[in-house]
Amino acid sequence: MSFIAEFDLIEQIKRQCDTTTAGTVLGIGDDAAILQPNPDCQLTVSTDTLVAGVHFKETDQAIHIGHKALAVNLSDMAAMGATPKWVLLNLTLPDINRKWINGFIKGFAALLAKYQVQLIGGDTTQGPLSIAVTVMGETSNAIRRDGANLHDLVVVTGEIGSAAFALHNPRRSKACNQQLKQPEPRLDVAKNITHLATAMIDVSDGLMVDLGHICRASNLAAVIELSQVPINSIIQKDKNWMAYVLAGGDDYQLCFTINAEAEDELPEDCHIIGQIIEPPNKESDVVMVLHHHQPITTNFKGYQHFDDEKR
Repeated sequence: MSFIAEFDLIEQIKRQCDTTTAGTVLGIGDDAAILQPNPDCQLTVSTDTLVAGVHFKETDQAIHIGHKALAVNLSDMAAMGATPKWVLLNLTLPDINRKWINGFIKGFAALLAKYQVQLIGGDTTQGPLSIAVTVMGETSNAIRRDGANLHDLVVVTGEIGSAAFALHNPRRSKACNQQLKQPEPRLDVAKNITHLATAMIDVSDGLMVDLGHICRASNLAAVIELSQVPINSIIQKDKNWMAYVLAGGDDYQLCFTINAEAEDELPEDCHIIGQIIEPPNKESDVVMVLHHHQPITTNFKGYQHFDDEKR
């Protein structure tokens, strides 16, 4: 096992994560970075922490962990209709293992380069393995959760439930494993729907939970048709398929609402699964599910931290 010193680690990260972006006055190397955001845009900021044993296994490939640590944050920018520009990386490591670090930074840096995002600083410390990433972006038209309107259509991208299926069935689908280990932030779709979406969120904690966030923020409800939700065909053969689709997290697809008149403007890989409706009553769930037009009862909770009865 090969080890390196902390300052050598910082230099290695700086050297490998060499993508630069406009608006960076000063990056890594001082007590703080200096940024000059576009004056015509709003600055968007989001942060996520990934903890070993909770969000990934310590036996997972380091390159996949590096990719996912950044991807989940870029997904938040996609959900806001923002362009990611800068990130901060905080690494808590039990030790500085050269092989693990090389793999992690390779996955992290590849995604930085793909989306032209600059690493501008962060911190390293010793302790149980965890990764915290803060991402900053710019937008002139932020898509919030509270913008859904009555009769809007509910739309999702990609396939739903794949990551949850892979978590419980790690050897049954290469495509589902890819969604779990190396999710791709849907910035490709987000940039083409900022003029269409009235509200948006990424599916990180489960479809029902995340759509529910839009409904509650907008003081409305939604009805979805389960047979219209796009899923990998292998999932339908599993006895727990409904739980994976409705309550599985980690897909990092987009869920958003549009005016019904904008249906023909949707780009590829977008699927209409329901509609925004009036809340039936205060006691009802804000997301109602139909299966082949028949209402079904679900008790799925989605992913929640500090809950002994997750999923």
